[in-house]
Amino acid sequence: MKILITGGAGFIGSHIADAYVSAGHDVVIVDDLTTGREEFVPKGARFIKMDITSPEIDDLFEQEKFQVVNHHAAHMELRVSVDKPLHDAEVNILGSVRLLEAARRTHVHHCVLASSVAVLGNFLTIPADETHPTRPISPYGVSKLAMEHYAEYFRTSHGMRITVFRYTNIYGPRQNPFGESGVVGIFLNKFLNGSVATIHGDGEQLRDYLYVSDVVRANLIATERSLNGTFMLCANSETSVNEVVRLLHEHIHAKDASFPCEVENGPSKVGDPPITRGSFARFSALSGWKPATGIDHGIAETTAWFLNRR
Repeated sequence: MKILITGGAGFIGSHIADAYVSAGHDVVIVDDLTTGREEFVPKGARFIKMDITSPEIDDLFEQEKFQVVNHHAAHMELRVSVDKPLHDAEVNILGSVRLLEAARRTHVHHCVLASSVAVLGNFLTIPADETHPTRPISPYGVSKLAMEHYAEYFRTSHGMRITVFRYTNIYGPRQNPFGESGVVGIFLNKFLNGSVATIHGDGEQLRDYLYVSDVVRANLIATERSLNGTFMLCANSETSVNEVVRLLHEHIHAKDASFPCEVENGPSKVGDPPITRGSFARFSALSGWKPATGIDHGIAETTAWFLNRR
């Protein structure tokens, strides 16, 4: 199949691109390299530097006649979305609508869209499933929810097959260490450069961490089966930020005890819920997917990757 991956030079998108290429698909990657890196584009994929909000996207769809679109390009900085909600909306809402409309117009067979549990807001039930109320508490969550609503419109009004994944906290090799989202990558970068990492709040906030290879498997399943619907994609587990720091210390010092791995506490993030934990039961019942990588092994693998790039 001919597959377009937006954000395919980024953290999650590049891993999915690797898997698609390995499966023998014809892969085209669009990324504006704001946070993505061209070195992550796999051999065998074609790379086009382009912004998803650009009208050039329309021409690209007309020329290429994609069969599948996997949409992972997004503005992902929660705090930046609070300060600059217009920018967040332009990328996450208007960019997504442009892609969906281009897909409709050129008869794309199937789309996969990366959403977030940020659409839920504060978790009212643990673990949260797809029936949980959507009351986002950040512009980022609002923009992702708007994308989900547009996806439902294109499903019901135009008969398009669209998979939406609501991701929890995804981590692993290639994670962007320079933004404000993705605590594992950020802390590893700080620790390995001798800097002090900041824990926002007391560190007891609980997160549902999912390793990137598990995300890749879910995307492959969704593509192979042209699944239609919105699904939580998560580990159904809780790990505190303080526990993540402890595991990072352990795996870094197992390789090199010279790193100080210092932390400090700062103010809590605006729009950041105290706990995130989701249920993958619906997607598992449909596909057989279950997370395969526990937090300890996942952090060990991620730490090794960061250490090898020093």
